[in-house]
Amino acid sequence: MARNGEGDGVRIGEVLKQARTRQGLEIREAEARTKIRIKYLRALEAEDWEVLPNPAYAKGFLRTYAQLLGLDAEVLVDEFRLRVAGSLEPENPLRVGEPVLEARRRPGDRPPGRFRPAALVAVGLVAALGVLAVIGLVGGDDDGDERERRAAARLEAKRERLAERRPRERRERRQHREQAREENTVDLGLQVESDVQVCLLSGSGEVLIASQVLSPGTEERFKRKRFELRFPSGYDRGQFRLSLDGDVMRLPELSGAAAFAIEPGARPRQLDAPETGCP
Repeated sequence: MARNGEGDGVRIGEVLKQARTRQGLEIREAEARTKIRIKYLRALEAEDWEVLPNPAYAKGFLRTYAQLLGLDAEVLVDEFRLRVAGSLEPENPLRVGEPVLEARRRPGDRPPGRFRPAALVAVGLVAALGVLAVIGLVGGDDDGDERERRAAARLEAKRERLAERRPRERRERRQHREQAREENTVDLGLQVESDVQVCLLSGSGEVLIASQVLSPGTEERFKRKRFELRFPSGYDRGQFRLSLDGDVMRLPELSGAAAFAIEPGARPRQLDAPETGCP
């Protein structure tokens, strides 16, 4: 498996993972905010380049992820461009291409079977018009190149929309926190990723979620002065996203039944002897 970071130079995956960890950002939250599938984010952090679709996507994903984490994206992309090709295993070469180009055969490589004239012409055009390829002006020699161009454009458009949306989301979270402080309440949100059994009570004992198995896509939101959140069958952090006053909250990794008390202005507090059901 080809990995970067051997010898001198920036360890791309380590820089990404440390930045995400410092910010307390779950990788599923990063997936939601970048619109990049979680397996590709994990591949970037592990420097497992063979998992990524091709160099064009790898650089686009790397740039978007680095910008989300507040890193210098161009430095990491330059490091990827300069160092990755030399560290790949020969049986599955990954050519470090430009944003509009996916994995194409390198000049001199023989494809299995007979030569395809169109492929040879494409290689010659890439070599002769390398400068234009950098700025995305090289036209594809088949439908695949046009699809690559559109995919790169969509990725860049998503990145721009994300950059515009983040300030608005920060303002909304700040407003949630300020309103909750004024009312001395907690605004609790629960978004389910995979089946999980949940019991949710208010501080007065009102049953809000009655020990149900919630299915993926379920979204619940409540505002109360206090909550008790129970998981009668235990949980995995990947099964749901919990937000308090607009901020995503990370619960500890536990095994078995668990319950948490949630109060204004405080992190969820684990209860030592959790109930296993709802009243």
